[in-house]
Amino acid sequence: MSRSDARSRRLRRRPSRTVPASIVALVLLAAGVLAVLAGVFRLIDGSWAAPVRSGAKGLAGLTWGSGAFLGIVIGVGVIGLVLLLAAIIPGGYTSARLAAGGAGVAAQTEFVISQRGLARLAAATAEEIDGVERVSASAGGHRVRVAVTTATDAEARQLRDRVQQAVSQRLSAAGVQPAARVSVSVHTRGI
Repeated sequence: MSRSDARSRRLRRRPSRTVPASIVALVLLAAGVLAVLAGVFRLIDGSWAAPVRSGAKGLAGLTWGSGAFLGIVIGVGVIGLVLLLAAIIPGGYTSARLAAGGAGVAAQTEFVISQRGLARLAAATAEEIDGVERVSASAGGHRVRVAVTTATDAEARQLRDRVQQAVSQRLSAAGVQPAARVSVSVHTRGI
């Protein structure tokens, strides 16, 4: 992907914070549903439902210094702090930047590759090496992990070095910035 419009948003984005937002939304939805149900039962019967009465009576019996009250306050505070930090601290990038190259490419043009694309590039490079039967790769952060399966155990170390060198060279040639660290593990297929 590339984009050269000066007014456009950056292509290298951070993930959205949908998990903390979903948790808060579900908690608020549950509290709202329970409040509506309690209100409906109050309108129908003319008195609060037994769980509401017992809960209110239990809360009314708590003192400021009681252990239960302090436990509730600390628990709510910790949950609130975790959700606040999850909303404020940005997540990791979901793509890697590629160096812009070639004549006629504008300096403000940005090129990116997704983490999945980076893993596929590493896997395709490893598949081209002699002795490799199966490959799986994953990418995250500044690291690319390649798992190679081979039939023979005799040259496992040499195969690991060849795969690591080939994948590192391919990523460097693609212009991945910052340079990804490549780790390779070789597994021998049981015969």
